[in-house]
Amino acid sequence: MIFPPPTLSIQGKRRNPSPHEDLFVKIGAAALITLTSPIWFPLWILLLPFRYRRERRKREEDIIRAALQASLPKEPPPPTDPKLLRRREIARQTNKRTHPKISILYDPIRDDPEIGPIIKAAADRAHQEVSGGKYEHLGTCHLIWRRQKEILKEEHGITWYSPRKMNPGVIYD
Repeated sequence: MIFPPPTLSIQGKRRNPSPHEDLFVKIGAAALITLTSPIWFPLWILLLPFRYRRERRKREEDIIRAALQASLPKEPPPPTDPKLLRRREIARQTNKRTHPKISILYDPIRDDPEIGPIIKAAADRAHQEVSGGKYEHLGTCHLIWRRQKEILKEEHGITWYSPRKMNPGVIYD
């Protein structure tokens, strides 16, 4: 049996690519040409000083941060007053905890039945004298405690320590 020669119509059929395939091929070719183009090298070289400056600024900030951390005291300096040390130790043993995680110490002489009411009255009087019974701005508590300490020392001869003295690691407004 003899086969007929192939016709041109069978061999000449071409599949037409979809328009989306053509678009993806064009985008891929453009990206390949652009990324391998030698124009990127001069741009990269032009951007080097900015990168260098940013890294240098970051190193300088790290050095300053480390120097600042080194200059800050690690712990508050220990008090030189042995009476204050003794009161802190008594407070650690006897103070009631108001919060499970935070332990704020207060002067244990406040629990004394004779001295406690005097301290409370001095606190109320200092509060009225300093701020008229209300907290007007930040830091008022320090003024009240200073005045309370003066009242207790001058009028009653009692040495009282403020919460700031009892808790050196705590910052009050």
